[in-house]
Parts: sequence; C-alpha cells; structure tokens
Amino acid sequence: MGRYAAATALLLLLPLVFLVAYVSLVGAPAAAIAPHLVVVATLAIGLGGARLVVSALPISSDMRRFLSACLICGALALLVCLYALSLAGVVFWGRVGTYNMARTYVAQAPDLLRTLGFSPALVFCMLAMLVVAVVSAVYFYLLRYDWIPVARSFRTKGLAAACGLSLLSLCIFGTQRLEAQQWGREGEPLSLSLFPWQGERDAQSHRVNVFHVKHLQSLDERARAAYRPSSAAKRSNVILIVGDALRSDHLSLYGYARKNTPNLRAFRDKGAMPLATTVLAACNESACGLQALASSRTVDQQSPAPLTLHEVLKKHGYRSHLVFSGDHANFYGLDRIYGPVDSYFDGASQKARYVNDDRLVLDRLAALGPWDGVPTLLHVHLMSTHALGRRFDETPSFGPEANYNGNRRGASDDELRQMAVNQYDRGVLQFDAMTDRLLAQLEAGGYLKDAIVVITGDHGESLGERGRYSHAHSVWEEALRVPFIVLAYGKADPGALQGGPALSQIDIAPTVLHMLGMPQPSNWQGRPVQKPIERRYIHFQQAAQIGLVDTRQPDGLYKHWVDARAGRAYTFNLTKDPQERNDITAEVPMALRIEWRDELLRHAGALAREHRDTLRAMHVNH
Repeated sequence: MGRYAAATALLLLLPLVFLVAYVSLVGAPAAAIAPHLVVVATLAIGLGGARLVVSALPISSDMRRFLSACLICGALALLVCLYALSLAGVVFWGRVGTYNMARTYVAQAPDLLRTLGFSPALVFCMLAMLVVAVVSAVYFYLLRYDWIPVARSFRTKGLAAACGLSLLSLCIFGTQRLEAQQWGREGEPLSLSLFPWQGERDAQSHRVNVFHVKHLQSLDERARAAYRPSSAAKRSNVILIVGDALRSDHLSLYGYARKNTPNLRAFRDKGAMPLATTVLAACNESACGLQALASSRTVDQQSPAPLTLHEVLKKHGYRSHLVFSGDHANFYGLDRIYGPVDSYFDGASQKARYVNDDRLVLDRLAALGPWDGVPTLLHVHLMSTHALGRRFDETPSFGPEANYNGNRRGASDDELRQMAVNQYDRGVLQFDAMTDRLLAQLEAGGYLKDAIVVITGDHGESLGERGRYSHAHSVWEEALRVPFIVLAYGKADPGALQGGPALSQIDIAPTVLHMLGMPQPSNWQGRPVQKPIERRYIHFQQAAQIGLVDTRQPDGLYKHWVDARAGRAYTFNLTKDPQERNDITAEVPMALRIEWRDELLRHAGALAREHRDTLRAMHVNH
C-alpha cells in the first residue's frame, strides 16, 4: 500500500504543478481544479488497471516491466502534451489549444518545424533519445519500487486480470461521461481540448458573460428576421482577400521604403484602385478581427452566430465560397461565424500541402471552375504574412531572416528585430504576388467581369516594437492598423470612397453593401466610407486592454486606452504622434478623461469581471 501511495503521489505531482501555473500564472478559473483532479484520478485508475492486466500476461517479468514502463510513460506524455497545449494556447491565443488543432499540426510536423527554422530530423532524433531515456528511467524505478509485485503476492493471475479489467472499465466509463459533465465551462483543460464548444463563453482572449452572449444573439436574430433584401441592388461579384497579420505600415503601397507591394502599386498607378487607406482593427487576433470584418461589430458586441456580410449577400441571391489558407475550422470554430455558405475550404481540408501554404488557395479556386453568371462572394484568407505561413523559395529575401516564433538564441535584440522584419517583409512581398496570381486566375475564370475586390487584414503584427513580437497581446498602432484597399473591375461602381485614419475595421462590410445598393442590417455598428465622416468613437480591445479613438476633438485624433490588468491608462494624439511615443494622459482635461472612462465601461462586455471592476475603480489621474 505504501508503494502504491508513493506512485500515486508521483503521478499527482505533475497535475498539481500544472494547476498552480494554470490558475495563478495564466488566469484560469479556480473552478477547474476539482474536475481536473477527477480526470487525473480516472487516468490513474485506468493506468493501474492496465498494469494489473499486464502483470497477468504469460510473458517474462522483464517484458512485463518494460510494458508497464511504456504505459506509465504514455500516460505522462499524454499529460505533458495536454498541459503544454493548454498553457501555450492560453498564452498565445487566450484559450486552451484543441485536440483537433494539435492533430492538424502534428500530422504536418516536418513542415511546421521547417517553418519555425528547426531541422525535423534533429528534433525527431532528440525526441527519440528523450523517449528512450524516460522509459529506461521508469523501468529501473519499477525494478526497485514497483507496487505490482507486492499486490500480486496476495493474488492469482486470474484475480489480478479481473481486478485490472474492472479498473479499466471504470476508467472507460468515466471517460465516456466526460463530455456530459460539461466541465469545459469550468475551465477543465482536457474537456476544453476535446470539446472546445464548451468554452464558447471565451472568445479567444476575450471573456463574454453567458447572459450577455444570449442578449447579443437575440439582437442578431431580431436583425436577421427584420432584414429585407433590396430588389434594386447591384449584382457585382465580391472578392474579399484577407491577409493574416497584415499591418499597413509595412506596405510600399503606403510609402514603406522596401518595394514589397509592386503589384498593388501597379493597380494604383493605372487607376484601378479607388481606395487605398487604413482602418483600425477591432482587436489584435483573428477570432474577433475576422468577426468584426464580417459582421460590423466591435468585440463587446460579437455573438456566436452573427448576421454577416456573407449572409446578407446570400439573401440577395449570391453564392458564397470560403477559401482559406490556415486551419480555421479547428481554431475557435472560425468556420462557423459566417453563416450558411455554399462551400467551405481551409488548409485542414486537404493533405496535399502544408496547412499554411497559400498555394492551396489557388488549387481550390481552380477546382471551383469558371464563373457561371450567378453573383458570387469569394472570401479568401492568405497566410503569407503570418509567422507560421510558408515562404516560397522563389520569393526573394530582403536579407538574413528568422522566424520570430522560433529559436532566437544567439542574436542581439537589434539583430533579432532586423531578421524578423526581413522575414515579415518577405511575407508581404509574397502576399502581393499571391494576390496578383489569384486575381489573374479569377479574371481568367470570368469572376472579374463585374467585381468589387476588397483587400485588408484581420489584425496587425508586432515586429520588435517595445520588445514585442507576433500578435494577440497589444493595442499599439502596429498591432491594429491594417490596410483597406478597393479594386473595381468591369461594370462595378464603388462610388466616391473617402479614406483617412478615422476609420474602423467595422466600416468595411457597410462600405461593401453601400457599393451594391443593399441596406445595412439594423445591428451593425459601422458606417460606409462613401458617407461624410462622422465625429464618433472608434472602439478596440485586446484581452484586458480596452480603448477608443476619439475623432471629435478639433486638434487631432486622440487614442486612449486602459490596461485593466495593470490599472494604467495611455493617451496619444495620433495626428501629432503617430508612433505613440509621448503619453499625454496627464495633459488631458479631467472631464474628458472621465467621459472616456465611462465610454469604455459601456463597451466592457468582453472584459473579465475583475478587469471591469479595475476599470471602474481606476482613478482617472492614473
């Protein structure tokens, strides 16, 4: 009994260490502790049962010990993978990584490792050595401290096998009950990994109260029921091209020094680009950025089943085809936010290429065949500018580069940033080339005889500014400012489009509907850029950082945001200080700061409760 207790304590040590990190370091709910310990106990029962069955097998004692070591190492590997997926998911995406997401990338591990700058052969070799070392260590541990021989000394092989099968049955029964327990709603990591829909109250890095979600969904249902298509609407095709992590200030189209958008500049130079401006993304990650783009709603107003541009066009007789590079179906269920579509395809839908290889988009578009005359929405997502997107050998380099999500040891901060910028700029150059190729392919297929093309990004990207890389962590301009480009083909008439810095990502869908003469749904928040600029607030949020741009002030655009986790406010005049170097919060009149704080509280529906309390209690002098 003492040996079994010691073995159980050792098995529980890893989950207890994880739970401390899960709750105290990454902010998971404490309610997840009890159900996860039940899950681990269920695993321990199954492991004990399997080992009793192995002890009854008619094989040598050394082989039984080896099989037991493999079973123990398998259970530990399962926990380590689950914990790594959970912690990495929360840190990088604001939510536990899912089993399906992990399976997609494990199946394409060599491509992923090469993208991150690692040698697959070296990594697999090191993993094999680690497995051999751990199995050997467990084997020799069992040689001295195993509880199975002690238990077997009082029982026959048949009784040991029967006890083992009984324990395995209990484990299987508990596992089958896991989904019904709904522990994912408490934050239990295995449940969230296997059944991600149980955590729908969390929208990537944002947390929405379940009752608020129901209210938002009711607003969408009312708007959906009340919407009436226009019989006078135009029927131009709509081509929506989204670059993942595409920040506008790294495009030569907007004056960036490196010539990385030659094809887009050519469109502008020949007068085929009625609009080339920028918008402020609603957030700094894909889930809320893509939904803001599709449903014209800020983060705090996004429901699980929004009324989207895709659905509105479908009500007007459009076909809709979604062709995405990357794995969207297993990443927060991003395939479900668009409503009913005629076809859906993403990187996880095929096996011929790496999941983040943009050439799979061209493959799919070719399979759709030529245009048949029915008005069509084609929504394309490209990963060339994402850190995990594949860069093609034929895409020229701007100098030494390194994936900033990969191994960065040995480089100084300046060297690292320059290599990251080089890699990103090469991705922009590739995005430009891919956009040109897919437009040429669509033109050959007849889709551009009468078409509006919109090119934008879902969010920005940090490239070493303020020591930050990648996305899903900040609300600085580089993290939020994305392009908004319009091309017009054939008979399509986008109207008089007005650019400028006082535009939001939620304005894109209303602008498209205005081009087509279609009414805007009643619960959309954006406004078409064809209409005169209004004095208003532009809202944005990333996790506990929530803010606004005040376009009403006569002396410039004021960007004000609060880090509700740290309890600190920031303010910048973007007109005079577009790089956000001079925090002028202390110079803003008290009455205006109070007004801004109250406005943020009205839009704090996607903040965690403790962060709303911090925002409410903050002294405006901070």
